[in-house]
Amino acid sequence: MDQKDSEVTVTSSQHHYSAISDGKKELEQDTEAENIFNTPESGLTSTEAAKRLEIYGFNELPEEKENLFLKFLSYFWGPMPCMIWLAAAVELVQCVTGESEHWADFGVLLGLQFANGTVAFFEEYNAGNAIAELKASLAPKANVKRDGEFRLINARELVPGDLIALQIGGVVPADAMLKGDRSLQIDQAALTGESLPVTMKEGDTAKMGSTVKRGEMDAIVSKTGANTFFGRAAGMISEVHQQGRFQKVLFNVMSFLMGLAIVLVVIILTILLVDNGTSTKQVLSSVGTAVVILIASIPIAMQVVATVTMAVGASMLAKKKAIVARLSAIEELAGMHTLCSDKTGTLTLNQLVLDDPVMFGSMTPERLIFLSALAAKRLDEGQDAIDTCITNKALEKSSKAEMNEYKQVDFIPFDPAIKRTEATLSHPKEGKFRVTKGAAPQILDLCVDKHIVEAKVMDRVNQLAGRGYRSLGVAVTNDKNEFEFAGILSLFDPPRHDTKETIDRAMQMGVQVKMITGDHTAIAIETARRLGMGTTIHCVTEMRHKPEMSVKVEGVDEKRPLEEVSKEEKDDMKKALLENRLDLDDMILAADGFAEVLPEDKYKIVEILQKSGQIVGMTGDGVNDAPALKKAEIGIAVEGATDAARASADIVLTEPGLSVIIDAMLMSRKIFQRVRNYCIYRVAGTIQLIFFFFVAIFFRPSEKFQNESEKNFQLPVLAVVFITLVNDACVLTISRDNVHPAKSPQAWHLKEVFLISAVLGFTAVAASIFLLYAGFEAGKKDPSGLPCVLYDDCKAGYGKVQTTIFLNLCISDIITVFSARTRGWFFTRAPAVSLACAFVFSVLATSAVSIFASFGGMDSISFRTAGVIWVYVIVCFFIRDALKIFAYWAIEYFKIIDRQGYLDLIRSKTKKPMTTRMIRKFSDDLRGSLRRSVDWRKSVDFND
Repeated sequence: MDQKDSEVTVTSSQHHYSAISDGKKELEQDTEAENIFNTPESGLTSTEAAKRLEIYGFNELPEEKENLFLKFLSYFWGPMPCMIWLAAAVELVQCVTGESEHWADFGVLLGLQFANGTVAFFEEYNAGNAIAELKASLAPKANVKRDGEFRLINARELVPGDLIALQIGGVVPADAMLKGDRSLQIDQAALTGESLPVTMKEGDTAKMGSTVKRGEMDAIVSKTGANTFFGRAAGMISEVHQQGRFQKVLFNVMSFLMGLAIVLVVIILTILLVDNGTSTKQVLSSVGTAVVILIASIPIAMQVVATVTMAVGASMLAKKKAIVARLSAIEELAGMHTLCSDKTGTLTLNQLVLDDPVMFGSMTPERLIFLSALAAKRLDEGQDAIDTCITNKALEKSSKAEMNEYKQVDFIPFDPAIKRTEATLSHPKEGKFRVTKGAAPQILDLCVDKHIVEAKVMDRVNQLAGRGYRSLGVAVTNDKNEFEFAGILSLFDPPRHDTKETIDRAMQMGVQVKMITGDHTAIAIETARRLGMGTTIHCVTEMRHKPEMSVKVEGVDEKRPLEEVSKEEKDDMKKALLENRLDLDDMILAADGFAEVLPEDKYKIVEILQKSGQIVGMTGDGVNDAPALKKAEIGIAVEGATDAARASADIVLTEPGLSVIIDAMLMSRKIFQRVRNYCIYRVAGTIQLIFFFFVAIFFRPSEKFQNESEKNFQLPVLAVVFITLVNDACVLTISRDNVHPAKSPQAWHLKEVFLISAVLGFTAVAASIFLLYAGFEAGKKDPSGLPCVLYDDCKAGYGKVQTTIFLNLCISDIITVFSARTRGWFFTRAPAVSLACAFVFSVLATSAVSIFASFGGMDSISFRTAGVIWVYVIVCFFIRDALKIFAYWAIEYFKIIDRQGYLDLIRSKTKKPMTTRMIRKFSDDLRGSLRRSVDWRKSVDFND
């Protein structure tokens, strides 16, 4: 199962349900129900619907509201909050045993706990509200007949007795009894666990939440809301929430930092206990110090910062007309290598223009268009683009009243398997006859005059396709109820004005755009040419029938029984089969698009692209697109998609066009950059703090400073907590930092993250240890050299040295964020105003505390000493930033991660049709470049 999928399983369908507690009537299978089913052909009136809404309530499931108080309390329980409680408990015990100086530490620890919990609660609460509002905009609709007309309403407004239209791709909005002569194929897998669609006929009940896979029928709503099968079983539904790649990366980073910190803190604690003794007082003091160091080392705010960054990004994407249904999809979108895009409506305007029809026989063009319009489901809203175009053209010469004279006795909706629609019509004068329209080859197969007109029809179809026109064949039955070919309708869907520029931009950003269309290959090639895309377009029909198993091996008789074939001959046959399969894979990897695609073909295309190591985006709009949308890392439901497609998608577009997707991708890359920059900063900060305290524990104050009993260098608990507070408060603003989108697809290269973090962290450790050494030199009787630069009169007590290190750690840790956020010099990109202000506030606060305050045994330092520390930190920061740049250069130069190779390959891809040799070379090069820049989470067997 794909990592993002979730299943909903109902364990039993045999459940009783009780009356609704608020007094609303429950719908029973009795006389009242029979009256409800007696809905007239014109549907309910608006007045009657309003009355029933009062009785039965809205068609929605009662939601359990989360107790906000309990949710708030949950932020004070977990690994990190428990560590803070432990540290506070240790300080409290010391306070009640007579050491009153620890009350301040206890108070600050409690303040830290409540500050972290409160900020986390409100940030995630606001983020959750923002996402909930976005998802609410995707509320399902229902096509209901009221007051004699079909209209689209919110599904929650349905009432028992409503007459609704169920169409292919739609989600059944309520339990409904089918009505009519035809049948439906209903997918109930999410409700009953049945793997195959169920065929239902008149009198059967389609359950709320199931999906129409094939066919169209009317139905009468029988039950709504909590009284539906879905509603009654809702209490027993269990969802499996899979972790996304984003959560797994955070877990890996957190696990690394926690493991590293715990190991070193245990060593620190051991040294403290050995050096200071094991009396109750000393044990409490040592444990308190160790726990606080652990708290400072582990990024408490990491999950909050990452979630807030994603939520802020989701709101930004919504403004770009892309609604995110799964937060981690933002990070997947940032790493997308290939976008498989529908042609109609995404690459083109989806505003079909009907050209003059090509006639066969004596029928007039106006009559052909009129009859074609009758071969459609008659809806005031909700017709597809082709039927809308033809109907509007017919109404230019005819009226709705004339069309209504032709009663639609029966209707076969469009089905991708048969590629046509058919209507049975009855007219007072013309009698009963049938009209069908669809793909010309399928229409010709139905016609008695096929052998006469086929060559001419297909010739015209190919001519029109070469000019970029879509052709529809139209046939009408004669007096013998036999179809005769009547003519060809030619439609043209012009490209969007911005598509060509958008595709070029995507290629420059390392993203291939592959066209997916059900149209003829010639139309696809012409559209690709107009859009400036590559023209290596494959016909999926031909690829589908590629003879993978009929492989000839020289010297082997195909008619021989299998048991007579030698092992060597079998190996040769197996090798030939493998080469043949790779040819098919190569075609898909190198293709610029696919024509004559059925929805089920999309799944196979996505699967082969993923096997090469690519992160794939797939657009879709129909129910049959749902498997492909789930299979792809980024399933994108385009504007106007069916409920089933939107339910399967990770991102739902509310505006048509490719530029919406590319804009969303660029925005996602920015969001990814912010989260990645934060991870580098926090790993570097952890390395700096934990390794500094690990080394500093071996410095002996009692040996360097007069009248000092401390055997190990350490900072007061209050100082360490202060470092934690100012750092986390500063980086909370990183969710709105200024960043540039990367030039290539993004991936979590944890080797790179940890390498850059190590460079920034260990250089800061070295600088801090050097400063600590200079401070200890100031404790000598007659200090000279470095102490004279740092302190007035060259001398300093242990308390001043502690304050010196405190200020150094605060500033050097905070300033690291500016180096972590760029690949070049830190000054090449200005930070966001909020980040700059938070930094200024943090460093001024720490400087003020160091200069004016004395606490926990620390003594205030002079302005001169603070200034020297500032200059020292800034000089060291320039050195650290230069080493970071060198590290990035080494990564690129030694191709530890080779982004440029992949980018150059995509940018240089030819737009001309590719030969077999070129296809093979491109696909091999693509596999190689992906292997060198492969995503951390994928274990791709490139030889599979």
